[in-house]
Amino acid sequence: MIRNLLLTLLAFVFSVFSIQADNNDGKSREQLFKEIQEFKIDFLSKEMGLNEAQKQKFSELYMEMTCKKHECMKNARKLEKRLKKIENPTEADYQAATEAMNKAKAEDAAIEKAYSEKMSTFLSQKQIFKMKEAEDKFRMKMEEMRRKRHNEKEKKGK
Repeated sequence: MIRNLLLTLLAFVFSVFSIQADNNDGKSREQLFKEIQEFKIDFLSKEMGLNEAQKQKFSELYMEMTCKKHECMKNARKLEKRLKKIENPTEADYQAATEAMNKAKAEDAAIEKAYSEKMSTFLSQKQIFKMKEAEDKFRMKMEEMRRKRHNEKEKKGK
């Protein structure tokens, strides 16, 4: 359940990243991603009640974890995009995409577990739990912002 929410969060953050890239005031995709990540880490840190020393360690590990999770999902997303472009996908095409998604989700869960263990050396279990709650809360806030932006664009278009 949490793993799926985290995957959704990552997908959402990257979709927001893509949306913002269209209206970025000359900022690179990397810069936008960095700004979103910094905002997210600040939000999570506050929700978790971290002190400055914990926040520094958490920030480093969380960024590292996010990059690894992004890399493990990259191939699955690539296959999914390729599948959508194929006019008449075969069963083998669907199977390859499904297997890639399953593999990515398993890798994502393994990364999540490994980093939770690393974080448990300087965070309490309560803080780790609050991190997971805060990630969900962050995702919901981002979705709300996305909906508002979408509604504003629709109003301007009419």
